[in-house]
Amino acid sequence: MSLKYKVLWIDDNKDEFSKEEKALKSFIEELFFESKIDFCEDIATAKKFIDIEKYDVIFSDYNIDEEKGDDFISFIRGKSVNTEVLFYSGQNQLPEGRLDRVTFFFETGSHREERLLKKMKELILLTVAKLNDLTQLRGLVMSEVSELDDMMKNLVADYCKSNEENEKELRKYIIGNLEERVKNSLDTSQANCDKNCFHGWKNKTIQEVVFEQNFDSYTTARALNHIIEKQKLGIDKFLSNYNTEIIGNRNELAHCKAIQKDDGSEMLATKNGEKEFTPAMINDIRKNIIKYHKMFEDIAQKI
Repeated sequence: MSLKYKVLWIDDNKDEFSKEEKALKSFIEELFFESKIDFCEDIATAKKFIDIEKYDVIFSDYNIDEEKGDDFISFIRGKSVNTEVLFYSGQNQLPEGRLDRVTFFFETGSHREERLLKKMKELILLTVAKLNDLTQLRGLVMSEVSELDDMMKNLVADYCKSNEENEKELRKYIIGNLEERVKNSLDTSQANCDKNCFHGWKNKTIQEVVFEQNFDSYTTARALNHIIEKQKLGIDKFLSNYNTEIIGNRNELAHCKAIQKDDGSEMLATKNGEKEFTPAMINDIRKNIIKYHKMFEDIAQKI
């Protein structure tokens, strides 16, 4: 599962669908995905796209080039591509036999494009519903939070790299605080322990430290929060919000067990009890991940 929803659209009259393409992009973004629509004017080009990209849905004119839609399906299924496909045509030419994960729209007349757009949206909703199961959701959150971690680490490292004083000040704030926490946790009951400790990060630059495996998400967010406040970037309550909206959801999904209800829906068993991730909550998770992606890109332009 990815935050980028990818559509492959095959039609040799792309200009006729500019309105529908714009509407689909807006519809996908309203579901809190980044939209990517690749148009191909022939099957040969579409086959090349499929070799290098994984699509969430495929829309295609059923009669294009000298190939029929079922020939194209045979090709992609032969490559183990199980993407949902919608074929459309002004002629009623249903193929013989059943094609797996294929929907047909054969209509003519006025308002045909409106009805086709509705059918496309329905298929997109179907694929998104499949992506919303808890296994897929976990995969999304783990992957995207790791990417956000990397973005934050790069922001912290670049901030220090640009100015030596920045590096010294942030080192004192982050590493000094961590060393103090370690010292305070030591057992001083032994006579030979006087709380003298020497942190392994002492002789490393911040650029090196932030990419250490044990420089966790919260510590990285805390470092970035310090930069945000120091540079007066106008982002209120970044650390607490990020901890709730991103880190909290990641931790909850990582340390829980999926259980199935009598009606077949799934819930999560956490240490605080059972929690159901509704479609609205899953939308919020995607929305927040996109929000912080954009926020970090904006911060990168300012520091």
